[in-house]
Amino acid sequence: MGVRNWLKGKIFEWWGVREVMGIKINFKFDLNKYLEDRRKIKLDQLKNICPHGRIIDIKGNRIAFESLFASPVGTRQWGCSQCGCVVDHEDDVNRINERYKDNPSIILKKQERFIKKAKKLKLL
Repeated sequence: MGVRNWLKGKIFEWWGVREVMGIKINFKFDLNKYLEDRRKIKLDQLKNICPHGRIIDIKGNRIAFESLFASPVGTRQWGCSQCGCVVDHEDDVNRINERYKDNPSIILKKQERFIKKAKKLKLL
């Protein structure tokens, strides 16, 4: 035990250190910031789920689809009134609408998922 203490003393003298130094590590976690960031991510994911339109009428083999995109006066951008998604050109709106014209069952599936997720986020 005596040799060990003598060796420690020599090492500290050699380094010029007379006291034992401690390292303090701080970790800060802000729960409110985490929940806010998580909500923003979920809202962005909700925009991907939104069908950006709805079925308004079914007659035989024909389905009437109404797009929820609208262009505010004085802008070239189009925004979905249901989820807030913004597209820059009317061609993007037409591309989305054409996809649903080819397969209308996608609209119903996406709308069910959208409503479920929106209720979890307390939007509906």
